[in-house]
Amino acid sequence: MKRFIILLMTTVFSFAQDVYQSAGEIINAFNDRPVKNNHITSYLLDIARNGHQLDSDSKAKLESLGFNFNGTLISRGQAQRSESIGLDKYFDVKYFRIHYTTSGRNAVNPTDINLNDIPDYIESLADIFSYVSKTLHDDMGFIKPPGDGFYSSDYDNGGNDKYDIYIRQLASNFYGYVQFEQYAQEMGDNEKTPNIIEKNAITSYMAMRNGYTNFNQLTELQNIQTTIAHEFFHTIQLGYDGWEKQWLLEATAVWMEEELFDDINDVYQYMPEWFKYPHRSLDEEGTHAYGSYIFFEFIEQNMGGNETLRIIFENSVKNDSRIKDGSHSAIDQALKLNGYTFKQALNSMSIANKIMSSASAAGVYKYKEAESYPIKGPTIYKTLNFKSGTMDFIESSRLNRFGSQYISIISQEPVLVELNKINGSSSNLKLNAILEKNDDSFLVISNKKINIDPINLKSIHLSIVSEDTIDLDLSYRLTFKDGERGTGANLPITFIASNPYPNPFKNDISFLITILQETFMRITVYDLMGREIRTIYNGQITSGSYKYKWDSKNNFGIDNSSGTYFIKISDGQNEEWKMITLIK
Repeated sequence: MKRFIILLMTTVFSFAQDVYQSAGEIINAFNDRPVKNNHITSYLLDIARNGHQLDSDSKAKLESLGFNFNGTLISRGQAQRSESIGLDKYFDVKYFRIHYTTSGRNAVNPTDINLNDIPDYIESLADIFSYVSKTLHDDMGFIKPPGDGFYSSDYDNGGNDKYDIYIRQLASNFYGYVQFEQYAQEMGDNEKTPNIIEKNAITSYMAMRNGYTNFNQLTELQNIQTTIAHEFFHTIQLGYDGWEKQWLLEATAVWMEEELFDDINDVYQYMPEWFKYPHRSLDEEGTHAYGSYIFFEFIEQNMGGNETLRIIFENSVKNDSRIKDGSHSAIDQALKLNGYTFKQALNSMSIANKIMSSASAAGVYKYKEAESYPIKGPTIYKTLNFKSGTMDFIESSRLNRFGSQYISIISQEPVLVELNKINGSSSNLKLNAILEKNDDSFLVISNKKINIDPINLKSIHLSIVSEDTIDLDLSYRLTFKDGERGTGANLPITFIASNPYPNPFKNDISFLITILQETFMRITVYDLMGREIRTIYNGQITSGSYKYKWDSKNNFGIDNSSGTYFIKISDGQNEEWKMITLIK
């Protein structure tokens, strides 16, 4: 008996924000009307870059709010910045000038416990800005945003070349924002990077609320912290490339909130919606991009740490994003420094999102805070109850590029799964079997055809990942039919690996690999951060049994410290991870 499970839907691809939508949202925001998104910086950037495309009526409405269409970029500044109106005081600290007032509708709480004539609220803001800037610039190595000291006398620059923050009463439902002004040095070159010539660096200033009490479920301090982490990182991003794609800007700004203030977890609010629709594009712009922070969380935790994120933006300078999207290339080039690629990161994240665990058994597919996340994993697209002697099919045309779909298989008998693209080559689709064993460990097999034996398995899931960047039709068909005993029996399984011994170990650990047929083999050791520690073998190998050992040294011959490590054995299609513990 054949069963056909078919869902045909219009494919939705990554899309850019509509500048008319952005204009409408900003007009609402600055008239104290509700907006869809409580982060409005993306709308302001869209207007800055594309506002000249608006019709005269839309331009007139924005001009009434202080927007200036005379420059190459649309801003709210000329002889006087709109945000400065009514603010008669300022406080300078390190890189920043904070503009505020203690009277009128924009007044901050005047409480001044230390009697230094600076409201405690302003000092609190200054302390957090100083902490964030020190962490970003001094500790993480991100560049400073370009200065406005080069402005002519016709333009307001806040009175000096420090970065300006304006504290005002803002509409009820957004945190704060960054307003973009001019191409740095009038040519897009950030003067803070003497050895680099940027093409599109953009100057900016920030606006924040004059109070964050009762703003949302966070405390006032937490609201200030997450707002500064998110919005100030935007000013840095645009100091690299002012035309970088919005999805990358927003996803990494959300990630920065978590990186700088890990205990707040305000980023969790974006997860339920994102995991509900895993088939949507990673690089889809709009509100979906906020949830895409999980991609960078995965990279940071498993593929090189936060340094990788800095290198992404350093690479963005090499591409003129105003002419061509360079976001994926910038990520790919940064990952390659640690031996990974964009496609590997995308595929590994898809697997990690289903495993959704912080346990060591998850290997490099873990999230440190998985058990605290407000989701259990992504939406399951279909569940198949497989019966021996049948052939079943699942089809979908719903998968978007850089998206994933998940299938759950319930079976008492071996099942052979095969992935085929309905139209064209399936080379741009990836099929992963995510097999949870009874001992709570995981086996991951990636291939176009996978044999799965349910013996000793607690659960069977598949993820289908689109690695494609061009194809307009990603519809696919999965075929399920009788398999053979022994997971991978119908695959070109090329090796069997023993458990490393002794484990835990003090100096050396050994393991045996049986090669069933000539293949390419790579054996590597990784730490808990997903960093490659040692390459044990990398090359072609003939059939036979081979004994390998790791002497607890890295690739430079230096002893590693005590801790948990992983031995990865891979033939390019199938891989096994062995968790080991080094005790010095």
